[in-house]
Amino acid sequence: MKDTRFIKLIRTFSKEELKSFDKFLQSPYLKPARDTTELFYYISKFYPDYDNAKLEKEKVFKSLFKNESYNEKKLLNLIFDLTNAAEDFLALNTIMDDETEFLLNLSKGYMKKNLIEESNRVNKIIEKKLVPGFSQSKDYISKFRELSYLKSSYFTEIHDFEKHLLNEKDYFETSAVQFIIDYTRIIESVAIAQNTYGINLNSNFIDSVISSFDLERLLTALEKSDNKNKHLILLHYYILKSKLDVDNVRFYELMRDLFYELLPELDREERCFIFNHLSTYCARKFGKDKMFLKEGLEVYKKMLENNAYSESETEYMQVPTYRNILMTCKSLNETKWFEYFIEEYSDCLHPEFREDLKNYAYAHLFFMKKEFEKSLSIVSRINQDLFLFKPDLKNLMLPLYYELDHIEAAFSMVDSYKHFLANTKEVSESIKKYSVNFLGFYYNLLKIKSGQSKEKAGYFKDLIEKEKTVINRIWLLEKASELSKK
Repeated sequence: MKDTRFIKLIRTFSKEELKSFDKFLQSPYLKPARDTTELFYYISKFYPDYDNAKLEKEKVFKSLFKNESYNEKKLLNLIFDLTNAAEDFLALNTIMDDETEFLLNLSKGYMKKNLIEESNRVNKIIEKKLVPGFSQSKDYISKFRELSYLKSSYFTEIHDFEKHLLNEKDYFETSAVQFIIDYTRIIESVAIAQNTYGINLNSNFIDSVISSFDLERLLTALEKSDNKNKHLILLHYYILKSKLDVDNVRFYELMRDLFYELLPELDREERCFIFNHLSTYCARKFGKDKMFLKEGLEVYKKMLENNAYSESETEYMQVPTYRNILMTCKSLNETKWFEYFIEEYSDCLHPEFREDLKNYAYAHLFFMKKEFEKSLSIVSRINQDLFLFKPDLKNLMLPLYYELDHIEAAFSMVDSYKHFLANTKEVSESIKKYSVNFLGFYYNLLKIKSGQSKEKAGYFKDLIEKEKTVINRIWLLEKASELSKK
């Protein structure tokens, strides 16, 4: 039974939700055809994991029907009814939790009963509660459409055709804005899929839409328009242009400045989406222009100030976001703000990863402060078998072994790291290239330091300076310079 739909669903229920579900099952109006309460009570005893040998079908049946021979069909029918009840409970809770959706259904109910004034009363409440937004997962446009339909029905019933037409106009304009935003994302997705992943997303229909729509012409017309969303359309145009033309920094700057101006008007999901784009753009420019390191850190600071590190208040900070902030601070040797970030924002991570990532961040912080013993001590607390970024951890431990003169351990890790990179499918080819180059330079410098090589460190310093695709490049140059002086 452990793999049934019901168990998968009930695992997500809190204690309060279990109590509510119990009441739901007892309701005469909603009660399933078969009495499933005893089955529910039996299963709920194994909260929260529901991973027990007593949940095997035969044992469940024996507990429920002590004097009967095992009848799988009878048990499956009960499980089926209980699962349906749980899904009804989930659907009802989802509607009840979304106040606007609930009110829309109430207004529709009144309209079906021909109580049009009551429907209109509810519509006015909905208008006050409906929050505009054009983020991908936000349901604003569909709710706005439902509300527009209900208002149009009301205005038609009372023969107010002027308001009916004005309502239609408002809906059309809102739908058009959503289309334009989605249109910019269509072009962007097609380009990224082709250039980054080699996947062709084109279709005759998409090609026709893209070729038939003149976005630049629309923007020219918008300059003379009083449309309240014209700046939002312009923002998404800049996002598109900055993705398709990375070398033209002007589009990035226009996008950033307009975004910061519009920040108060945008919801959290929209803010998160655009902040991620700003930070990704900065990361793509790091290699060519070091000023974008500082720019990237400023973007992350503003993201955190605006609580836009996740799409909603109930979501945790994404692990790659935490890692990218860490790496940016490390590249800039920004210790003071980095320490503040670790203390203030590590709790925003999912509990499953929180402790290891916080330790990993502190290990980097102490390394940056040249407190190498402390750094290595903290690394030892990390569960290396479960750690998400195994190459990152090795890229920190190797410099630590070097600084602390743990020569044998360093050579051993170089060897194991080479085998890991040669055999793993967890690491992309581009990251492998950076790591392999790092290992090559590290190995040669370690041999010189340990007296096993008489090569000139200056020779490797020149090679490192020419090579841009290498991890820990600044640290390698520093160590090569130290060896050259010796």
